Amino acid sequence: MAKLIRPSWAIRCTQSSCKTLFEVAKTENGKQQEVVCPNCGEHYVYPILDEQGNYNEE
Repeated sequence: MAKLIRPSWAIRCTQSSCKTLFEVAKTENGKQQEVVCPNCGEHYVYPILDEQGNYNEE
Protein backbone atom coordinates (compact mmCIF):
# COMPACT_ATOMS: atom_id res chain seq x y z
CA MET A 1 0.00 0.00 0.00
CA ALA A 2 1.30 3.48 -0.88
CA LYS A 3 1.70 6.17 1.71
CA LEU A 4 1.46 9.87 0.86
CA ILE A 5 4.36 11.66 2.53
CA ARG A 6 3.88 15.18 1.21
CA PRO A 7 0.92 17.56 0.97
CA SER A 8 -0.74 17.41 -2.44
CA TRP A 9 -3.50 18.74 -4.65
CA ALA A 10 -5.26 17.14 -7.59
CA ILE A 11 -5.78 18.62 -11.04
CA ARG A 12 -8.29 17.35 -13.60
CA CYS A 13 -7.25 17.76 -17.22
CA THR A 14 -9.77 19.88 -19.13
CA GLN A 15 -9.20 18.34 -22.55
CA SER A 16 -12.51 16.83 -23.71
CA SER A 17 -10.90 13.56 -24.75
CA CYS A 18 -8.78 13.18 -21.60
CA LYS A 19 -10.31 14.33 -18.25
CA THR A 20 -7.50 12.59 -16.30
CA LEU A 21 -7.26 13.40 -12.58
CA PHE A 22 -3.63 13.59 -11.45
CA GLU A 23 -1.85 14.56 -8.25
CA VAL A 24 0.50 17.54 -7.94
CA ALA A 25 2.56 18.77 -4.99
CA LYS A 26 1.34 21.81 -3.05
CA THR A 27 3.41 24.91 -3.69
CA GLU A 28 4.63 27.49 -1.21
CA ASN A 29 2.41 30.55 -0.76
CA GLY A 30 2.49 32.85 -3.77
CA LYS A 31 4.43 30.45 -6.01
CA GLN A 32 3.13 28.82 -9.16
CA GLN A 33 4.32 25.73 -10.97
CA GLU A 34 3.82 24.30 -14.44
CA VAL A 35 2.80 20.64 -14.77
CA VAL A 36 2.04 18.33 -17.68
CA CYS A 37 -0.88 15.92 -17.84
CA PRO A 38 0.62 12.41 -17.75
CA ASN A 39 -2.02 11.10 -20.16
CA CYS A 40 -2.23 13.67 -22.98
CA GLY A 41 0.67 16.09 -22.41
CA GLU A 42 -1.42 19.26 -21.88
CA HIS A 43 0.43 21.93 -19.86
CA TYR A 44 -1.13 23.61 -16.80
CA VAL A 45 0.05 26.33 -14.40
CA TYR A 46 -1.22 25.97 -10.84
CA PRO A 47 -2.48 27.30 -8.55
CA ILE A 48 -4.45 29.97 -10.35
CA LEU A 49 -3.85 33.29 -8.58
CA ASP A 50 -6.19 36.28 -8.69
CA GLU A 51 -5.05 39.90 -9.13
CA GLN A 52 -4.10 40.20 -5.42
CA GLY A 53 -2.07 37.00 -5.45
CA ASN A 54 -4.69 34.95 -3.58
CA TYR A 55 -5.48 31.36 -4.57
CA ASN A 56 -8.48 31.04 -6.88
CA GLU A 57 -9.79 27.61 -5.93
CA GLU A 58 -12.70 26.68 -8.18
